[in-house]
Amino acid sequence: MADSVGRIDYGEYAGSLPVLKHVYLVGDLQRSVPHPFVRDGRAEFAVCQYEAGDDGEFHWHRQLSEYEIVTEGKIGYIEAASGRIHWFHAGDVSIIPAGVCVKRLVRQPARTVVMKVPSANDKVHCGSCPRECRSRVHPYEAPPCT
Repeated sequence: MADSVGRIDYGEYAGSLPVLKHVYLVGDLQRSVPHPFVRDGRAEFAVCQYEAGDDGEFHWHRQLSEYEIVTEGKIGYIEAASGRIHWFHAGDVSIIPAGVCVKRLVRQPARTVVMKVPSANDKVHCGSCPRECRSRVHPYEAPPCT
């Protein structure tokens, strides 16, 4: 554990944002990154920058929960189980519990700060999902895992 206050200056990771949509600054990431990074398995902390159309894939996490604050623009999440879409604007915080399958929707440029607790590489994409899906016709089509 560090014995003094640390700092990662914005200038040290800002250049990574146009290339990387998610700039992880803290966590248990198991790959190298082009910017400063603090290894800590208790939580992940990332700055994200999206352009319109940077939608994600339906996915869920076995053990981690995500907390994301929108700092600019707006971001949506569609729930696989219900098809319900939730929109989050600047200042809003989204809370996605472990086990909930969602897909990110981006219709305009947006920036967010996300925290995942704990830090874990446990993302499951719909195409490789082990759960039974009544509505899924093919692993890469139709509605995702419920």
